[in-house]
Amino acid sequence: MPSVGLLACPIGGTSAGHILQRWVLHLLGPKTEADLEKKPKVRRRRRERLRTGTVSGEVGTETRSLLEQLRGEALKFHKPGENYKTEGYVVTPNTMALLKQHLAITGGQVRTRFPPEPNGILHIGHAKAINFNFGYAKANGGVCFLRYDDTNPEKEEEKYFTAIRDMVEWLGYQPYAVTHASDYFDQLYAWALELIRRFFSVNESKCRIPPPSPWRYRPVEESLLLFEDMRKGKFGEGEATLRMKLVMEDGKMDPVAYRVKFTPHHRTGDKWCIYPTYDYTHCLCDSIEHITHSLCTKEFQARRSSYFWLCNALDVYCPVQWEYGRLNLLYTVVSKRKIIRLVETGAV
Repeated sequence: MPSVGLLACPIGGTSAGHILQRWVLHLLGPKTEADLEKKPKVRRRRRERLRTGTVSGEVGTETRSLLEQLRGEALKFHKPGENYKTEGYVVTPNTMALLKQHLAITGGQVRTRFPPEPNGILHIGHAKAINFNFGYAKANGGVCFLRYDDTNPEKEEEKYFTAIRDMVEWLGYQPYAVTHASDYFDQLYAWALELIRRFFSVNESKCRIPPPSPWRYRPVEESLLLFEDMRKGKFGEGEATLRMKLVMEDGKMDPVAYRVKFTPHHRTGDKWCIYPTYDYTHCLCDSIEHITHSLCTKEFQARRSSYFWLCNALDVYCPVQWEYGRLNLLYTVVSKRKIIRLVETGAV
């Protein structure tokens, strides 16, 4: 949407109202006959709706809640098991068999998840995500997981795990199950080994692609040995990464799947010194938990390519990622990082 620049507007008056009217006229053109047509009054109908309780927000009435908005025709999401009908979904020779297995496990139930990283205090943007994920599941007789994306041990603290669950319950929801990305570290590592044999390679971590890394086509056996050395702590932090061989929707190539971090994990202790990234972890956790609708904000749209690619490369059930608009507000702080600074400095 073009910005309102006063100097760029054709100005005929001096007040702000004149300026805005002239700008709108310049942008949209003069009103048509349809615009000028008198609209019927709705006050009486609105009073009737208030009396019968069909207007949202009235105490003691039946409101059109978020659940009602998310039910039925409000959102044109695919039905469980009909993932292949979604635009952009990648169908493989084994897709239908995997979907059949998925339906046998879930019974055709809608499954969503709220997957926060436990590294800060939730804000109103998270409230939208909580309501969207839990609300859509509830509106359709399904379930929603609370899954902690605990793959960055240096930034995560136990107090945030507790606070996140408290917030979910304070908003009126009970998770179907509380899970952690770390629950699946062993499986994710086993899958990484399988993928190295087919699609992954160990790279010098600071290499920026494009141009293609000289290690992109490193021999499989060499990559397996180097990845084992990463796991054993023979590389320092930032010295090596495991990368996927693919081009993402935004043109970025070869996103990182694993990196070295010598930070004890709050749940796994010193067992691991390599940790998977969001790009590698998220879709596979969704697959393990048989999520039907992976609902996330628009900035993750570029990750759709890696989401589908990874599930299909491993030949496992592939959920559908759907994006919605991110919530942002003026005159307040909507950032975990900034909120933490306000708390640490005693401002709030």
